[in-house]
Amino acid sequence: MKKVILLALLLLVVTPAKTEGLGPSAAQAAECRWERHAKRVVKHVRRHGKIRKVVRRRHWWTCAAQAEGPAASAPAPATPAAPEPEPEPEANRLAVKGAEYYLVLSRPSVKAGSVTIELNNQGEDPHNLNLRPEGSSEEPQQIAETDSLQHTTATFDLAPGKYRLWCSLPGHEEKGMTTSLVVVE
Repeated sequence: MKKVILLALLLLVVTPAKTEGLGPSAAQAAECRWERHAKRVVKHVRRHGKIRKVVRRRHWWTCAAQAEGPAASAPAPATPAAPEPEPEPEANRLAVKGAEYYLVLSRPSVKAGSVTIELNNQGEDPHNLNLRPEGSSEEPQQIAETDSLQHTTATFDLAPGKYRLWCSLPGHEEKGMTTSLVVVE
């Protein structure tokens, strides 16, 4: 199989390239209006002993003959460029995926200030989320208990530092449902 692929690659390199269906040349561009087409191609491939479905998009170009006459040779009027939209301010958000018995953060750190945290419960049991600065004994901020396959969102005002996040339901923290978050300035 490797020899066949190498031979095919060698033939592509050695033989002159055929440019007819690949794009317009200078002479053809005056006579053609090139149109790009796409087609969805589904193949069934054996990988690691199993049949897998592979979906790809195949693209090709065709030449559509232009109409003869003065309208065909006149260039189209240029359209003014649309003003670029102003970039939106970066949202200070954090997604926390919880399941039995782990928490996964969408990113390891967020900026200090108002932070929107979404608890996405992908487990079979209900979970909640508590967060408190590490080493602090103050009352934790909390996202209420969230049922299985549900999500809850809350916004907190967080100062810079390292925070500990955990599920406070009985036995969950002891089984590993805890993680850390860094809040930077």
